[in-house]
Amino acid sequence: MNLCGRPPYQKGTAKKKNKNATPAQRKRWEELREFGCILTRMGIAHECRGRTTIQHCFTGGGGRKNHDLVVPLCEWMHTGPDGIDGRKNFSKLTWQDAYATEQAMLDKTLELEAMP
Repeated sequence: MNLCGRPPYQKGTAKKKNKNATPAQRKRWEELREFGCILTRMGIAHECRGRTTIQHCFTGGGGRKNHDLVVPLCEWMHTGPDGIDGRKNFSKLTWQDAYATEQAMLDKTLELEAMP
């Protein structure tokens, strides 16, 4: 054991995990993009511009992305100047205070997916 309580790394013992999304996850993303911006579906007034993109939730601090915890956002609200990942006018926390939390957006996305 090393200082952090994990066994020492042995070359060839652990297979690297694939960080890329699977074809099934990518297909789901395409279906989510058809919903349009989730903020519009939630009735939140905002400036919606650009194509719909996929936002990964709960990746603060450079954490690893979970490709199943995603929501559709318009490009402006995702990576634009006022976007959650834009980092120009808002930090992630102030963006969530102004618009919606990642959990609320994720809940609404799951609700829309469950509808026939």
